[in-house]
Amino acid sequence: MKFIYSCDIHGDKVKYEKLHNIANEKQIKNIVLGGDLLPKNADLRAPIQRRFIKEYFEDYLKGLEKDNIKLICILGNDDLEIVEPDFLQMISNLSNVIYIDEKKTDIEGISFIGLSKVLDTPFMRKDRIVVEDGQKMPEQLKETIYINKCHDVVNIDEWRELRKTSVKKMEDVLENLPKPTTGNKAVFVFHDPPYGIGLDNCKNGELVGSKAIIDFLIQSEAYMSFHGHIHESPDMSGKWFNNVGKTICIQPGQTEYGNAKLNYVIVDTDKNTYNLKFE
Repeated sequence: MKFIYSCDIHGDKVKYEKLHNIANEKQIKNIVLGGDLLPKNADLRAPIQRRFIKEYFEDYLKGLEKDNIKLICILGNDDLEIVEPDFLQMISNLSNVIYIDEKKTDIEGISFIGLSKVLDTPFMRKDRIVVEDGQKMPEQLKETIYINKCHDVVNIDEWRELRKTSVKKMEDVLENLPKPTTGNKAVFVFHDPPYGIGLDNCKNGELVGSKAIIDFLIQSEAYMSFHGHIHESPDMSGKWFNNVGKTICIQPGQTEYGNAKLNYVIVDTDKNTYNLKFE
């Protein structure tokens, strides 16, 4: 199977159009996106994301459908949970979009399994946030923290207590994911990167990936895993792929909104090749 992988496009229309053009030019009929699909460059993010879904994304995905291109995707922590029903309603009318967050789809001998959850971040919106054993709470950038799909507001001390009692653990979420179909190659699409293998390096030198994902991949013996979330990591570490046990882990990074350059990887599972591109 051949596909294009990218992530963290954040509603950048220039990058989306490039993805479509690249798929057509190279005659690749599958695109996999590893989360953070919708715009984030506004405090009032929900109306901006809803408008993007209605006024651009639906037509874009119909354009892929017209060209017989499948999109296999998850959302990410910057894609608000309160907007997710709008996204799911939109793609329910499209035959070419497959949403795999905590779900599985089998295509050409590959079991794709996705996860949008990430470990706690410094940011005020706690969409798709989980914790894991041994993880300290990051220093929070703002005193005001939004939880429960941004419906409720708590302060930092209240959030610290909620993390102990009410927030799911990454270990448990991973354990409850669907299992790959027997005989298929397992390919995981996780927005969060694994810890400490060069795919989770922040500008400030911190490593923020998940140790639970490392343990999970070792046990799963999956063929490949794809990640995102930390845009700058490949520039910081000099690595965009690494191995965890038998699993090839890929994190292409991404440029920020407004930078026309698109980071993506072309994968051929039959030839066992994966090549990072910038365009």
